Amino acid sequence: MTKNWKKLIRTYAEATIPAPTLKLITLAQWALESNFGKSELAKEHLNFSGLKFRARVNAQRPLAEAVDYQAHDGWGTYCKFASLQDFIDGYWAFVSNGPMYDGWEGFADDPSGYVGHLHRNGFAQDPDYFDKIMQLLPRVREQVGDLGFTGLLETSGLQPRPRFKLAVLIGHNSVAQGAFSERLVVSEWHFNQRVYTHLAELAPEYEIEPKQFFRQKSTSYEKEIAEAYAAIDAWGPDAVIELHFNAGGGHGTEMLYWDGSRKGKLLAEALQDAVLSGLGLRNRGAKGRRSGRGSSSLKASSKPTVLTEPFFGDSAGDCAVVASVGEETLARAYLIGARDALEAF
Repeated sequence: MTKNWKKLIRTYAEATIPAPTLKLITLAQWALESNFGKSELAKEHLNFSGLKFRARVNAQRPLAEAVDYQAHDGWGTYCKFASLQDFIDGYWAFVSNGPMYDGWEGFADDPSGYVGHLHRNGFAQDPDYFDKIMQLLPRVREQVGDLGFTGLLETSGLQPRPRFKLAVLIGHNSVAQGAFSERLVVSEWHFNQRVYTHLAELAPEYEIEPKQFFRQKSTSYEKEIAEAYAAIDAWGPDAVIELHFNAGGGHGTEMLYWDGSRKGKLLAEALQDAVLSGLGLRNRGAKGRRSGRGSSSLKASSKPTVLTEPFFGDSAGDCAVVASVGEETLARAYLIGARDALEAF
C-alpha cells in the first residue's frame, strides 16, 4: 500500500460521515478511481475520486479549489484538496449537495445499491463501473483488516448476503438457437446470454445470487429439458426463469407458468408487472400452462419456474422499444420481478 492510501484509510476509519455503512464501498470506489492512491490526481491534489470541480463542494465551507488537470479523457477542471479530511468531506458534499444524486440516502444501508444509484445517475460512464468496484472489495477489505480497523469491516454492511438464489436457463441451445429477430439481428439464444450478463452485474443490488444454465444438445428435446433442470435442482435455487423472446406475428409481453403452481403464478405475475413497467409493451398476461409450448420446462423443476416472453422479435414496434431501452432494462426488470415474488413466497 502507498503511504497516502494508508493515511486515507486511517483518516476515513475515524471520520464522521453521513452514512457509516458506506465507508468500505466508497473506499473501493476511491481505489478504482485513484488506483489505490497512485494516480497523479491523488498524489498531487488529494483527489482520490476523480471529482471535477463543482461549486456545491464548497456549499457548507471551503473544501476545494479548482485546478486544471489532464485525465485519461482529456483536460478538465478538478477539485484540489488541502487535506485528507477535506477530501472526505468534499466527496460527501459533492454527492449530497446537488440534484444529480438525489435519493442516495435511500441506500445508506445498502452499499451495492448506493454504487448502482451513483452509476445510473452519471457518476461514471464506464459500463463496467459497478462490477469493477465489487471486484476490488476483497482487496480493500483485506487492507482495512491488515491496518487493524475491524470495526469498519463490522459496520460495512458488505458481508456476502444474497437472500435468494435465482437459476437462469438460457432458452434453446447452441445448435437450435430459437427464433431469430431480423430487426435486432440476433437469435433468442445469443440475445438472452447478453441479458444475463447485465442481470449478473446488477444482481447484488437486489440481494439475488444468479446462476446461468444451458441446455446441451441431446438425443431428444425431452432429455435436454430433463438434464438441464436436474442440474438446476442440484444447485438448489429458490426460483427458475427460462429466458426467451416470442415470434409469430404478435406483439407484447407475456409470462408462462405451470397452471396450479401458486408460487409459479406469483413469480409470473411479478415478472410480468416489472417487464411491462420497463418496456411498456402490450400486456398479454401471465398464463398458466399444462400442455403445449413450454409445458415441459414448467413442470421439470421442483422449484417455481417461469418462461419469459418479453417481446416479439418479429414485431417492428416491440423491437424498436427493446433497442431503445436496452438489454440492461430488461435484465433489471427480471431482477425486480424475481425479488418481489421471492419476498412474497
